[in-house]
Amino acid sequence: MKNNFRKTLIRFISVCLTLALLASITFTVSGSTRYFSGDAENYYNSLLNAGFPEDYAISLTELHLLHPHWQFEPLLITEEASTYTWDYIIQKENHDASNPENNLIFSSDTYKPYHHPFNKEIYDSAYYQVSDQGLEYFMDPRNFLNETDIFQFFDLSADESVTEEAVQAILIGTFMENAFLENGKPFAEYFVEIGNELGVNPIYLAVKARQEQGVGGTSPLISGKCGTVLADFYQNQTQETESGLQVLAPSEGYTADALTDLNGYYNFFNIGASGKGLFKIYHNAMTRAINGTSTMTDAWGSPAWDTMWKSIYGGAYIIKNNYIDSYQNTIYLQKFNVDSRASSGNFWKQYMQNVSGAISEARTLYTAFASMGALDAECMFLIPVYGGMPTEASPDPANGDCSYVAKATEKYDYSVFLTSPLLVNTSNSAVYHTTDIYAGGVLKLDGTVDHSYEVNAMEYRWDNGEWTAFSADGTVDLSLPVNFLAGSSHILSIRGVADYDHGQSAKKSNYHFLCAVLYVNVLAPPNIDVTLRNRGEQTVLTYPMGTLFPLPSYNEEHFYGWYGTDNTLHPAGSVTTVTEDITYEALYLGFEKQIGAALVFSDSDARLRFFSAIEKAAYDRLNEIGLPLELYATVTANERTVLTTPLLRETVTAFGTEWIMLYTDTEAIDVKSAQTTYAVDFYAILSYTNGAELSLKANAEPFTRTAMEVANAALQDDETQYSDAIKEKLQQFAGNTEF
Repeated sequence: MKNNFRKTLIRFISVCLTLALLASITFTVSGSTRYFSGDAENYYNSLLNAGFPEDYAISLTELHLLHPHWQFEPLLITEEASTYTWDYIIQKENHDASNPENNLIFSSDTYKPYHHPFNKEIYDSAYYQVSDQGLEYFMDPRNFLNETDIFQFFDLSADESVTEEAVQAILIGTFMENAFLENGKPFAEYFVEIGNELGVNPIYLAVKARQEQGVGGTSPLISGKCGTVLADFYQNQTQETESGLQVLAPSEGYTADALTDLNGYYNFFNIGASGKGLFKIYHNAMTRAINGTSTMTDAWGSPAWDTMWKSIYGGAYIIKNNYIDSYQNTIYLQKFNVDSRASSGNFWKQYMQNVSGAISEARTLYTAFASMGALDAECMFLIPVYGGMPTEASPDPANGDCSYVAKATEKYDYSVFLTSPLLVNTSNSAVYHTTDIYAGGVLKLDGTVDHSYEVNAMEYRWDNGEWTAFSADGTVDLSLPVNFLAGSSHILSIRGVADYDHGQSAKKSNYHFLCAVLYVNVLAPPNIDVTLRNRGEQTVLTYPMGTLFPLPSYNEEHFYGWYGTDNTLHPAGSVTTVTEDITYEALYLGFEKQIGAALVFSDSDARLRFFSAIEKAAYDRLNEIGLPLELYATVTANERTVLTTPLLRETVTAFGTEWIMLYTDTEAIDVKSAQTTYAVDFYAILSYTNGAELSLKANAEPFTRTAMEVANAALQDDETQYSDAIKEKLQQFAGNTEF
C-alpha cells in the first residue's frame, strides 16, 4: 500500500512574485505545519465558537477547504447532560454487565487487536466483545474526520432533492438493480417514495439495504422461506453451519410445523435480528416481522411484513420513529445511542451490535455520493463532542493494519513536492503558503504529486467557488480573476483526485485529497514604462503592471514587428502583458533580389547563379535572440521547380546599409540548354516568440535569365577582364556551339 508509487508529474500553478507569510493560526500536525489565514481562519474560529475543540476544528477546516458546501454542527453530549462524560460513556457502553453484547467485533484473527482481553464468549455466532481500547477507537470522532469516514455523522433526515437515478447508482451490482418488488415498483423508486413519505433520506435507505442484505440478497430473512430453514435447524439439531457459524438450535420448545409457519415473512432491514446463534437471530427476526407495523393494520389488513415492500416500509418506519426522531439521526448515533435527549434507551437501544458498523455503513454511503459525483453537494454532519476526552485521538489498537476498520487516512500515502514558489516537500498533508501578487497578475507553480492509488486529475478553486480541472501535462498559468481588486485576500485551494474505482471503497478511501492552500494577497500593481523606438523617434508610455498592451502597426515597407529588450520578437498588432520596464524597437528587414545573374564554371560543369541580399543588422539581431531566419529559394525551368537553400556570401555596403549577400545555383547546364529560361525566387521564414511565422519574399516577381543572355552580357562588359579559357566558354554559351 505504501510503496511502488508511480510518480505523477503535476505542474499546476505558481507564483513568481514576492512571498510574505502573514500572521495566522499555525498548527504543527504529524510533523507538518498547517495554518489558516483570511476566510479559512474565520471559518476555523466559527467552529470553535460553535463548540468544537481545536483538534476537531483543524480537521473540519481542512474538510471545508476540500468541500466548501459541507456544514458541520457539534453535538455537545456533555453539555446536554453533565454526567455524560467520555469516561462515563465508555463505561456504560462496554462495562455494564447487562449488555456485554452491545459492542461486538468479528471473531476472526484479522480483528484480534480489538478483542476483549478476558471475555472469550462467542456472540451472534461469530463475534467477540470489543476491548475498551477498541471501543474508544471506534467512538472517538476525531479518528474519522476525513472525506470518507465522516459520513457516519451524515444527517439522515429526509432530503427531497434525492432522485431515483441517484438511488439506483447505489444499487448497481446488487440483486436490487433493475429489480421489482411485489407491488410492481422498482427498488430505487420505492426507496425514494417511502423516504420522502416518512422523512428518511432515500440514499440512506438504499445504503442500509445494501449493508444489511449484501450484494446477492441470499439471507433467509428476505427469502420468504426462513421458517423452513429454522425447522431444518431444529429437526437436525444443527449446532454449527458447514462454514463454522454457530447455529445453536434448541433441543425443545418448538415444533417443526410452528417454525414452518414463519415462511412468507420478510425482514429487509434485519430489525430485531439478534441473539446467540443463527437459530435465535432468525427466529427473533421473523417474530418481529409477524408483529410488523401496527399503524398499517387497516391499510394492509394486518401489521405483518408478508411482502418485501411491506418489510422495507416497516423497517424505514422504525428507523424514522425509533431512531431519527429519537435523536439517532446519524449512523454513528444509531450505533452509539449517547444523546441524552433520546426519549429512552441510551447505551442499549442501538441499531447495530457490530462496533465497526458505523464505519462500514458510512463508507457505503460515501461510495454512493462518490458514484453520483455528488461529494461537493451540500451536506450536513452532526458530530459528537464529549467532555473529558483524551488530549489526543484514541489510537487504533491494530495500528492501521486491519484495513477494513482502519481510518481512511491509513489506507494510502501521498506527498506534495514544490519547487516554486518555494522549495517544500510534505507527506500526507497539504502545503500551506502565503504569497503576494499584483492585481491582474498570473500565478505559476511547479511541483509533483505522488499517491498510492496514483493521480487521476488535479483541480483548483478560488475561495468558495466551483472546482475547475487543469492539465497535468505542463505548466498551467492562472490569471488572477478580474474581480480580485487590490487590497483583497483570497484562498486558492488545490486538490488531487485519486485514480481508483469507487466500487473498491472497502479498501480504498478518500477520493479527493488536499494538496495545497495558497493565501493570495492582491497588491496594487506598480507603474511600468513601455518605450517604443522607431527609426530614431522614441515614445514612452506608462501602464499599471499586468496591463494588456497592443503593439502598434505601421504601414511602412519592410516593417515586420517589434524587438523587445527581453530578447523577444512580436508581430505588429499582437498583445503583450506589461510586467516590467521594457523597450520595443521596430524591426525593419530589407530583403531584395539582385538584378542579373552569373555563369559559374567548374572543371566539370557550368551553372547559373542568382543573388539576393538581406539587411545585416536585422539578420544578426534575429540570430542573437534565438530566432534565426529560415532561408530558401526556388529555381524553376521547363515547368519543374527545385527547392534550394541559399548560401551566405560576403557582406557589402549599399545605400548606407550593410547587406549580407545570398546566392543559389541552378542545376548543371550545358550549351544545349543555353536558351532555357530559369526563374528564381528567394524566401525567408520569420519566426516570432509567440510561435507565429511570417513568410517573406524578395521582390514581388521572380527574376528570369537564360545562360545565353548572361554569356552575351558578360562578353559585352568592358570593365571585367576574363581569362582566355573563360572567354572561350562564354563564347560557346553565347553562340550555342559545341562545348
